Amino acid sequence: MVGYFEIKINRKIGGTLKFLMILTILVSTLSAHADQKMVFLVEGPDGRHVGSSSDFKNTKLETSGKKWHLYPAISTDGQTIAFVEGTGARDLRLVIKSSDKKEVFGDQGFQLQPRFAKNNNVVFFSKYIDGQNKIVKYDLGSIRKSVSPTLIEGYKHYNVKPQVLTSSAGFFPAPFMDGEKVIYQRNTDQLREIVILNLLDNTEEVIDEGMAPSLSKDERFVAYTKKHQDNWDIFVYDLLKKTVRKVTSNADRDFSPSFDIDNTLIYTSDRLENGIFSIYSQSFASWSNMKEEENLLISKKGTSFYAPRISGESKISLKDMSAMPGTTRSSFGAIEHKGKIYVVGGHQGAEHTYPPESFTARVTYYDIEKGRWFNTAPRLHKAHGFQLAAHGDYIYAFGGFAYEESTNPKWKSLSVVERFNIHTQTWEIVGHMPRNRSSNVVVTVNEKAYLIGGWDATPKFDNDYDGTFHAEIDVFDFNTQSFTTLKEKLPLKRRAFSAFEKDGMIYLAGGISEGASHFSLLDNFTRFDPVTKTFKEMTPLPFATFAPAAGTLNNKAFIFGGMFKLGGWNYEYVSHIYEYDFDTQKWKHTGRYLKEEKGFSQVVKYNNSLGVLGGHSYQNNSDMPVESFELFKFK
Repeated sequence: MVGYFEIKINRKIGGTLKFLMILTILVSTLSAHADQKMVFLVEGPDGRHVGSSSDFKNTKLETSGKKWHLYPAISTDGQTIAFVEGTGARDLRLVIKSSDKKEVFGDQGFQLQPRFAKNNNVVFFSKYIDGQNKIVKYDLGSIRKSVSPTLIEGYKHYNVKPQVLTSSAGFFPAPFMDGEKVIYQRNTDQLREIVILNLLDNTEEVIDEGMAPSLSKDERFVAYTKKHQDNWDIFVYDLLKKTVRKVTSNADRDFSPSFDIDNTLIYTSDRLENGIFSIYSQSFASWSNMKEEENLLISKKGTSFYAPRISGESKISLKDMSAMPGTTRSSFGAIEHKGKIYVVGGHQGAEHTYPPESFTARVTYYDIEKGRWFNTAPRLHKAHGFQLAAHGDYIYAFGGFAYEESTNPKWKSLSVVERFNIHTQTWEIVGHMPRNRSSNVVVTVNEKAYLIGGWDATPKFDNDYDGTFHAEIDVFDFNTQSFTTLKEKLPLKRRAFSAFEKDGMIYLAGGISEGASHFSLLDNFTRFDPVTKTFKEMTPLPFATFAPAAGTLNNKAFIFGGMFKLGGWNYEYVSHIYEYDFDTQKWKHTGRYLKEEKGFSQVVKYNNSLGVLGGHSYQNNSDMPVESFELFKFK
């Protein structure tokens, strides 16, 4: 089949190979693709090359010369591409190229279709091994740390062998960002199937017949090509609903689908010129409602454009900072104040286990100017599930979730308010809240701290795991050092959610609703006006979640990670970063990801950046807090 030479080569490396690739002329401009970059294959007068476009209109070639340059992938930040190059099918080599360097990994051979995972630190691809192509991968980060490269033609070459992941013939790997699952095209003598491979337990699930799968940025949809009634069309499988829909029906051939950050489908078709492929798009609103409203993006007579791949938002910068020291913890309080980021208390150990040693009072702070972590005096009470406020020379800790030997279960919520002097580095008790409270938010507006949501987890009787959710809003006045309780109440009781302040307003995101001991998650995004004491429901979150982290930069809000429900009792943490535009009042996926899938992280704002600290993760079959500290900002 034209454009799928790689499927035939597993039987015979040789013969006539037909390539469908790219250069670029754009017919329409779509502002929806702003801040993303697209790469693709080009076959035209200049040879077989990798092309790119930063505006989905104007293009350039990323490679040159007489060699073949095939099947590019692009990193989430749009700064790095992976592709294979060689003089023919037998001597292709894997290349990783960024603006300032070019690297080659492994030996030459018939290898194709690289795709990045784990924030561009791992690359999956298809490689000819023992008579057939198999799905393999390189851990680029580990290789760069442990293997000394040699210089070939001025660039680094790592002489390494990939990890083989499949025993059957496989093409077009589409890994999940965590690298723990990969979707691929499995070839048998009779069928080409779309398969999900779980690398943790080596189980596989066939979702349909088809070819060339691609995974959406939010990891919900799989797009692929399938022959239907003697015609090649694009299909989309919903991983959550387990449903399939056919989204093109043109009589010509539609191949090689991919997604942008808005879940717009980008694919190729030869409907303008038989055997010559152009790039088209179809919005989520169109394909999800089977409208088939297409836009022609890239086309040039006699030149084929093929295998488009799209980055995430390139304007976003994510940087690893110095990891939090000591035993890893989650559900701590965190705040930036006067050039230092304070991390107080937290939960140590596996999730939903609360022995005495899992509660900590430990306090560390990160000095932004010095770029180092320091230890300081511990809080007076060991606790987690609380938040902090800052005013003047003090950091305030309100309540929290603590160990209690006398109850069943052995826990309670606290009412105590503690204050830390940033100069003397000492703690003192300054009062008590009107009620025991934990798993709530604390947001400061105009000299006052607003305590919203949460619960009193203290058991009312034996085996009371549900606690008492709070609708009351308690307000702490820093000047009078006293509380008042508003007559207005939280319309929807919730805990394990996130909040931030913007322009004097308080925004609440996600959480668990009352009586939700079985994780009934919320997609509510709620605004509270402290002046008028009114609530307003904003555009719901893209998915129901609890334990997300949230913050705001410029005129955007961001949701980091959180827990996602797959169905029934099946839950998982995610690494996704979503963006809300206060002007358009719309959410979208950024196409960017945290380094771990996690919840219960904390966000602090400083220097026009957001620091995302710690959290709890199941990644790599773990069930532990993480130590990471990532800096998120706009370039």
